[in-house]
Amino acid sequence: MRWWIILAALVPLADPVRAEDLAAIEPRAVAALGAGFVARLDGPQLTLSCAACEGSPVVEIRVGRQEDGTEQRLRSGYTTITSLDQQCRARNPTCRVERADLGPAVGWVSAYQAGPLYGSTLVLLRQGALVLVRSVGGSAEVARGNVERLRAQVLPALVGN
Repeated sequence: MRWWIILAALVPLADPVRAEDLAAIEPRAVAALGAGFVARLDGPQLTLSCAACEGSPVVEIRVGRQEDGTEQRLRSGYTTITSLDQQCRARNPTCRVERADLGPAVGWVSAYQAGPLYGSTLVLLRQGALVLVRSVGGSAEVARGNVERLRAQVLPALVGN
């Protein structure tokens, strides 16, 4: 899980946008991920886990602020998905990055392997607000699938339509 720390360094978190938004989406997030998932809310972080599921997947949703210019550089094309992909691959050859905008938010999603675990991280930025989703599981399909279910069914409530 060391790669979570490295990827987190690429996306520094500041003060939470609104932690109460996470409380509002908690039931939808649990339902989106399915039977067996339980949630734990701790300020700007919602952790969802399923100990009974194969591979014991864990998903974390964080909200915060990121006003370091990353959003503007991504919107303008100064920072490209290709450059983010190259940076990620330099740290972990299994890492792949794709564009992942959602409504008015811009962002990217990465997928990678870290030892026996697989991970996927989604970063969404809108007017300085940050939504960060990290998922780990026993397979690439589980890790990325959990991110995509949340992206489709839950995250629009956090980033707006």
